[in-house]
Amino acid sequence: MVIVLVAACAEDRPRPDGGDAGARVHPAGILDPASEAFHGKELARRNWSFTTCARCHGEDFAGGAAKVSCLTCHADGPTACTTCHGDGPTTGAHALHRTGATCVDCHRVPASWDAPGHIVDDAAPAEVTFGARASITLDPAHRAGPPAYEGGRCTNVYCHGDVLPFPTATSEPRWDDTPVGGCNRCHGAPPPDHAQDHCATCHPTSAPHIDGVIQVGSTSGCSGCHGDASSPAPPNDLDGNRLTTALGVGAHRAHLDVPTGLRGPIACATCHLVPATVGAPGHIDSMLPAEVTAGLGWDRAAQTCASAWCHQASRPRWTEAGVVACGTCHGVPPADASHSPSMPLTQCASCHPRTMTPAGTLILTPGPNGPTSEHIDGDVDLL
Repeated sequence: MVIVLVAACAEDRPRPDGGDAGARVHPAGILDPASEAFHGKELARRNWSFTTCARCHGEDFAGGAAKVSCLTCHADGPTACTTCHGDGPTTGAHALHRTGATCVDCHRVPASWDAPGHIVDDAAPAEVTFGARASITLDPAHRAGPPAYEGGRCTNVYCHGDVLPFPTATSEPRWDDTPVGGCNRCHGAPPPDHAQDHCATCHPTSAPHIDGVIQVGSTSGCSGCHGDASSPAPPNDLDGNRLTTALGVGAHRAHLDVPTGLRGPIACATCHLVPATVGAPGHIDSMLPAEVTAGLGWDRAAQTCASAWCHQASRPRWTEAGVVACGTCHGVPPADASHSPSMPLTQCASCHPRTMTPAGTLILTPGPNGPTSEHIDGDVDLL
């Protein structure tokens, strides 16, 4: 049936518009894109006068007096965007842009086919009029001028990285170039101010890209990259590990929460340089693993702190649990001139009443981080 209807466009029959009955309704090449008589070319010569077609095929092009529907070939109608452009133009980099951009990012999209500036009385090629995305400016100091398209090349366009602090050799691409590379086309992989190339560690894969917002972490704050909603201390570590046997997890929470109550919470800054911002020196601009305060004598291979005063002679392994208890660090009692080897725990309170009870247990104070003690806080509590 489709073949019959299409063929009918060029067959001899009476003209429904009252014209010369002996003439063909359409010339033989009306359906041949290679012919000068092709109906698309004829429409262009008539400055896209679709009213000419509508006189015979109806205002809705569904058949009209001719009883031959244009919708057989043009399902969305002859004046629809898809009739001329299909799923989108295929010239230059059009197809590549369709994966993340929309027409309005580079062109003024007409409300209808006959809107001013579209095809009526407007010669090809289509004008490039950049939308809001190309004009995004993260830092005015890095924008040399407004986005522009000249000589087949885009300049000062945010979406290709030309207004970032570290533009690359391909930040001003030619429209007809074949792109080479991936993320490094716009900002480097990694960008020059990053030491890590594991993008998904800090930038969620589900986050929008090239939208003017640098999405760091799954949530705001330090916990977006490591830790969880309750704390920035792992678990999770930067690789997503949650078990304490992973070096990136280890005893982080044991130090921060101190479930034993042997002392109060140990702040992150005790062992690490805590950055004020994500981009602060010593944070993402240095390679993993995270640096540990030099005075602690951290030995990554042995997983111990060789000179941490808080453990004294004890050298617990970072990834082992349950290895620290009362007496692990200094002996019960401590082996020094101030203590007699025969002293029981019940005598501790006689000299250390702020931290020990007469029964020989630590004085624990309730708090938001659980019961804590003034023990191991750097201050020897004496009478």
